[in-house]
Amino acid sequence: MSLTDELRASPPTLHGQAEFWGLAWQALAFIERMVEPGMATLETGAGASTIVFASRGADHEAVTPLAEEAERITAECERRGIATERLRFRVGSSADVLRTWDARPLDLVLVDGAHAFPYPTLDWWFLAPHLKVGGLMLLDDAYMPPVAAVVDHLRGSPAWRLEEPVSFRTAAARKLADELPPGEWKGERSGGRMSFRYLPLERRAAASARQRFFSTRLGLQAAELARSLLGRSARGAG
Repeated sequence: MSLTDELRASPPTLHGQAEFWGLAWQALAFIERMVEPGMATLETGAGASTIVFASRGADHEAVTPLAEEAERITAECERRGIATERLRFRVGSSADVLRTWDARPLDLVLVDGAHAFPYPTLDWWFLAPHLKVGGLMLLDDAYMPPVAAVVDHLRGSPAWRLEEPVSFRTAAARKLADELPPGEWKGERSGGRMSFRYLPLERRAAASARQRFFSTRLGLQAAELARSLLGRSARGAG
């Protein structure tokens, strides 16, 4: 069983109050497949993805505002026998941490920290220059306008190429060249209302309906019930 499958069957409490937040399972599985030992990686935000990065032997940094969150993730890695020697937490707001970060060339970046404006843009701005040409940037919750604004820029920039999304809510962009964005606006569409336009056309309606439902109180309760039933089923099978 893959680590992603294990986490899905029994989600650990990483964010306090018996809560488990994280990437879509498809995106988590993508990271588990893509990351190789020794890769230089960084994420804004921390959680199950941090565990997966560590398990793959990445030279990984995670930016989180909460020291307690870092401690819970480290403890979960240790409980699962996952080495943490190459895992480092930068505690604080990404807007502050990345401004004074000891930069290094990166192979893969995950932007999944604060989602309100302007944090996704700042995360991209601070990290993009240090992503290697050919490297990959994942942007989670790309349907949210503050994240969609970054995705819209990447779509129109010759320095980036949008790849196949790695989940229904996670966009992926390949860096093709270093860039300094132009200082003048030329009518580009950036952000706007909730949108899944980074997905292929045939997948947008289903993704939109799904996200709108699971953003409601009823949808959240349904997701929690499904997760509980899945956990019971996995324990029964064991």
